Amino acid sequence: MPTLVLRDIGELLTLTGPDALPAARGADTKTAVAAAEAALGVVRDATVVLLDGRVHYAGPAADAPRQLPGPVQVCSAGGRLVSPGLVDAHTHLLFAGERSREFDLRNLGAGYAELQQAGGGILSTVRATAAASDAALGELLQARLRRALALGTTLCEVKTGYGLQPAAELRLLALIRGVARTAAAGQLPAVSPTLLCHVPPRELGGPETPARQQLVTELAAAAGSAAAGGAQALDVYCDQGAFTLAETDLLLRAGRAAGLLLRCHAEQFTYTGVAARAAELGAASVEHLEQIDEAGVRALAAAGVVANLLPGAALTLRLPWPDARRLARAGVAVALASDCNPGTSYSESLPLMMTLACTQLGLSCAEAWLGVTRYAARALRADAGRLGPDSPGDLVVWDAEHYRQLCQHMGVPLAVAVYRDGRLAAGSDLLSAA
Repeated sequence: MPTLVLRDIGELLTLTGPDALPAARGADTKTAVAAAEAALGVVRDATVVLLDGRVHYAGPAADAPRQLPGPVQVCSAGGRLVSPGLVDAHTHLLFAGERSREFDLRNLGAGYAELQQAGGGILSTVRATAAASDAALGELLQARLRRALALGTTLCEVKTGYGLQPAAELRLLALIRGVARTAAAGQLPAVSPTLLCHVPPRELGGPETPARQQLVTELAAAAGSAAAGGAQALDVYCDQGAFTLAETDLLLRAGRAAGLLLRCHAEQFTYTGVAARAAELGAASVEHLEQIDEAGVRALAAAGVVANLLPGAALTLRLPWPDARRLARAGVAVALASDCNPGTSYSESLPLMMTLACTQLGLSCAEAWLGVTRYAARALRADAGRLGPDSPGDLVVWDAEHYRQLCQHMGVPLAVAVYRDGRLAAGSDLLSAA
């Protein structure tokens, strides 16, 4: 692999500045934003050198190394913005079927029962996914990952969840792992697989029924198989109509015993207290958090749990916006993710989520950037989301001069070139060879 020298960078985000959380805890917004801006590690008139697929140097052009092992490929960013590849730490990208009718009906005021009667809802996706072949599902997942890559995402969590039964979920996990091996070649985002315990089938009845209890027991037992099959995390959806707090506790403890990272869909529609419980169990992240209370916020901060906010779902469902400012003030690392799924957040675009975070969640542009790089990476893979010595050679050249422009210029694909492990993975020939 040739050594890549990317020069003529107008503004470089290394994301290697000091940790913003200590300064933000209990501080006013101005102080917290200044700390976030320092954490971006901005360098102007910069150069990046990628050697053997890793970052060898990222900093001022005047200090860039002159002697490099050959062959050397020199490219020009043309004065553009360069950042680490974005990290999407919450997606449901593996599914078949479509739910545009449901989208239309919901926007016209239809409730959950009417959507179900019209054939919508999660069960329609479960049926379509079960009916699709492995090959078709793999192709659908790769297509969505390619779209995410073109929008700047170089590391992507992918959940199971549209199987509901353990055997069906393990089938989906095997498909994700197969695509993850393809992604290792560098032409797709790197993939972090998660086993999701999504919702119990309604026909099993409530948590007191033997059939429901049997399902939870079998899902807990599947955690070990998932870990052996390449899953990196276990996620549980705890809410009204999903798993109860007691069931979630059992499933999370099973995931922890299997050596998996823990995640939890928490406090989205109703308050359950599961965010605090997940923190006690050592969760890597909790998701959604529209209904979280102060005790839950304090628990996340104390345990260092990432709060993974999903503005696309809040937008689609017209939910109260999660209070990112409150979380940041408490010293919680606030990540942003697409939640890409067929029903409630059908978008692979992290830049769109950054815009929503700035306009609706109360974050600054610098805090939004932290949310899709350093903080998101804490929930998946610690060496991602930055351009420091020996970091992965994942970076994006943006059609922008300044990092704030990416948050402001909504709905437009601005990634000019995306590199994965030191290789061009997406983009055009706009980078002129020097």
